[in-house]
Amino acid sequence: MAIEVAEHIRALGWPAQASTNLAPDSSVEVLHVPIAIKAGLGQLGKHGSMITPEHGSNVRLATVLTDLPLMVDHPRDIGVDDFCATCRICETNCPPHAIFPKKQMVRGVERWYVNFDKCAPYFAETRGCGICIEVCPWSEPGRGLSMMKNLLARRSAD
Repeated sequence: MAIEVAEHIRALGWPAQASTNLAPDSSVEVLHVPIAIKAGLGQLGKHGSMITPEHGSNVRLATVLTDLPLMVDHPRDIGVDDFCATCRICETNCPPHAIFPKKQMVRGVERWYVNFDKCAPYFAETRGCGICIEVCPWSEPGRGLSMMKNLLARRSAD
C-alpha cells in the first residue's frame, strides 16, 4: 500500500518514497511506531507496539516520506494507558520476560518499554514470536472500539 501511495504522490508531481523496512537493501529505515502515534493512529501499548481502536496491535506499519503539503494530525488518547496500567496479560505471557510492569524513563520521557536485549534474542532463536500481540485484549477483532469508549467514559465519570 505504501508503495502505491508513493507512486500516486509522484504522479501528482511531488517526491515520495515508501519505507516498509522490509527490503534488505532499503536505503531508508523509519521508526514507524512513533510516527504513527504522533499522527493519531493509535497509542503505545505496554508490549511496545502501537494499539489502534480498530485493529488493536494487528497492524503492519509503513511510511511514505514526501514534501507534499498535508494537514497535520495529532496524537489521540484512546485509553490504552488506563488499560495497560492494570492489565498484565502481555507481561505474564512474554517468554523472555521482556515487558516491564510499569512505565520507564526512556530518553527523558516516561513510557511503556520492552527490554529488547531480552526480546530480540528470543525472537531470533524462535524465528519470530508475537505472543504479546496475540494475547493483547485490544487485538481481539471487533473489541477495541468498545474498549476505547468504555475506558474514556469511565475516566470522564471519575
